[in-house]
Amino acid sequence: MPEVLTFEMPRVETVVQGTGAVREIGAELDRRGLRRVFLVTGRSVGGSEAFAKLAADLGDRVAGTFSRIKAHNPVELIVELIGQARAAEADAFVAVGGGSPCDAAKLAAIGLCEGSGSVEDLARNYLEFEYPSTIRRRPLTGTPMPVFAVPTTLSAAEWDGFAGSVDESRDTKDLTVYLEATPRVVFLDPEFCAGTPRDLWATTGVRALDHAVETAYAKNAHPFTTALAEGALAILAEHLPRSVRDPHDHESALKCLQAAWMSIVGVHNVSLGLSHAIGHQLGAVGIPHGVTSCIMLPHVMRFLEPVTSAEQARMAQSLRRVQGDAEELSAADRLERILDELAVPRRVSEFGVGREKLNGVARAALGDIVVRESPRTVDETVIRELLEAVW
Repeated sequence: MPEVLTFEMPRVETVVQGTGAVREIGAELDRRGLRRVFLVTGRSVGGSEAFAKLAADLGDRVAGTFSRIKAHNPVELIVELIGQARAAEADAFVAVGGGSPCDAAKLAAIGLCEGSGSVEDLARNYLEFEYPSTIRRRPLTGTPMPVFAVPTTLSAAEWDGFAGSVDESRDTKDLTVYLEATPRVVFLDPEFCAGTPRDLWATTGVRALDHAVETAYAKNAHPFTTALAEGALAILAEHLPRSVRDPHDHESALKCLQAAWMSIVGVHNVSLGLSHAIGHQLGAVGIPHGVTSCIMLPHVMRFLEPVTSAEQARMAQSLRRVQGDAEELSAADRLERILDELAVPRRVSEFGVGREKLNGVARAALGDIVVRESPRTVDETVIRELLEAVW
């Protein structure tokens, strides 16, 4: 008889999608009685005309703005964000940008409800994992402040309660995981995304491909999420190159945003895997979020192919239909064609990361919770060999 399992449905309440969707933020805030919002973003988005227009449209609802978010969220900045939002008596966050601003807002919402005021306080809520299956997590004592999300990349952080931060003193990326921190409302606006640098759009699009691949062949894969992941794979294969070539192709950009959503919507039930575990820790030593998937995913797929041949055969057929040829290529080879077309980075050494860092990355990756659903058993030696292949 099948084992009895619980499937946690996603916690996003509302998705507003289409050209001009960001103009509905004020109405959604008003509908929920939220009056003092704190804007969270990075320097590039925060300095844009589009962000200035968004802030102006929200008017006196804006209680404050934090525009110094950095990639992977150095934890000291999260402490600053919490302090400023607390002083402003904010009642909601609006995160604008890629995965880092969204994760920062989630972390700050958790920190505020837990009374956190220091790096040490935040560490109490990190998820602790010991390979292969030991998980420890401190229960929340309160309810996180609402988060609204306006994604400008395809990293898909807006769909879940996972949030990453980096402790640079340890070269380690830590995860904080609470479903309650999932953004309440997400605004998918392809016009607002047109200003995103195309290299960033491309690499985070590969991150969404990585979500789709890893959830489709995870040990705990589920028919609901697999169907969405396989659909996301085909949509991204068709529309990501188009939207990279033309930032004003709003139709393709919106399809990519929707596919990124599809790729990860059930992630609290079906884990990501080995590519993400390694990628998280490559991020901790300075490689951009989406780029880690460009580097790792094809190699991890080939490593896992002996135990995921059926799943990868379906992926290959789906990609073959999009790519429109009759060649008998593996899923990893077809993915490599997409990466070639996108001209994304493929080597760790391109980012100034020395070989001496690889042992630490391998050790930290084995302690990353998402590695637990890798369909093939791994250890530090296996991960180190994969890293050597991509260095």
